Formats: sequence, C-alpha cells, structure tokens
Amino acid sequence: MSTTTAHHPHPEHAHQHAPGCGHVAIPHNDHVDYAHDGHRHASHDGHWDDH
Repeated sequence: MSTTTAHHPHPEHAHQHAPGCGHVAIPHNDHVDYAHDGHRHASHDGHWDDH
C-alpha cells in the first residue's frame, strides 16, 4: 500500500526557515519541517509547502 501526499504550497511566504530562525525544527523522513503558525512548513523546489 502506498500513500500519496498532496502538494500544498504556502503562498507568499518570504521567511526562510533554517536552523536558528526561531521556529521549531522537526526531523521528517529525509528533510526537516519547521513548525509555523500551527502547521509545518517543508522546503520544496524553491518554495515552502504546508505539511
């Protein structure tokens, strides 16, 4: 059984998450998500996705 995750870009998100940016980093599989305003952001092809 496989699961497909929908792609949900976060529009107009100018903040660049990185270690020390002030948001909680959450390791997730092969990348790091950042907790932001009640949801998680994940870097994807030059933008941030809501995760």
